[in-house]
Amino acid sequence: MRITVAEIVTTHGINGNLKVKNLSDNEKRFENGEKLLIDNEELTVESSFDQKGLKVIKFEEYNNINDVLKFIGKDITIEDKDLGKLHEDEYYVFQLEGLDVYDNGQKVGTIKEVITGVYPNDVYVIKTDKDEVYFPALNATVKKVDLENGFIEIENFSDYE
Repeated sequence: MRITVAEIVTTHGINGNLKVKNLSDNEKRFENGEKLLIDNEELTVESSFDQKGLKVIKFEEYNNINDVLKFIGKDITIEDKDLGKLHEDEYYVFQLEGLDVYDNGQKVGTIKEVITGVYPNDVYVIKTDKDEVYFPALNATVKKVDLENGFIEIENFSDYE
């Protein structure tokens, strides 16, 4: 399975650099020599730097703006085997999306999306029968995450409906 680590926004300059929206929290993901995928093409990072909230990446395989125009709007991915190890009680967003959500043993919905980087904590967008509920991912509200059985147990859901 492939995991999206960045979205290509536009080009930068004439030498084949790409401006991307970084979706990875791995600081080493875009270091020189790192291997990344665009579609089925494996590319090697030659250099990268941050600029105005985006990352600018130069791949060894491309040296001309005309050759990288085809990548605008595409995702940069990695294989899931290349994901780093997490600490206990840490999860990747893609692992949480789609989990059933229970409060006091009753199913209240499904995690549709996880919002990260906007608030001090992550926020789960829970799709219910009626609506979407924005629920804070806090130790005080999330009691159990069971990836193997596909559910998450929360507390005080009604406070956020």
